[in-house]
Amino acid sequence: MTRATQANDTCFLNTAAKQIRDEDLRRAERLNGRVAMLGFTIGLIVEAFSGDGILKQIADLALLSQR
Repeated sequence: MTRATQANDTCFLNTAAKQIRDEDLRRAERLNGRVAMLGFTIGLIVEAFSGDGILKQIADLALLSQR
């Protein structure tokens, strides 16, 4: 292989690796966003049924975990 061919191969591999990393990051951020929306929605539903705000729910959870 010539140096030019090796340089092209290296450039191609670096570009491919960057594209894969970028796609993995997009997928992870999409999942994080969906989980956050789900958690917020569940918190609102619990608030509607219990009458306790989200901050009170978190404080109660912290108190339960200390026992």
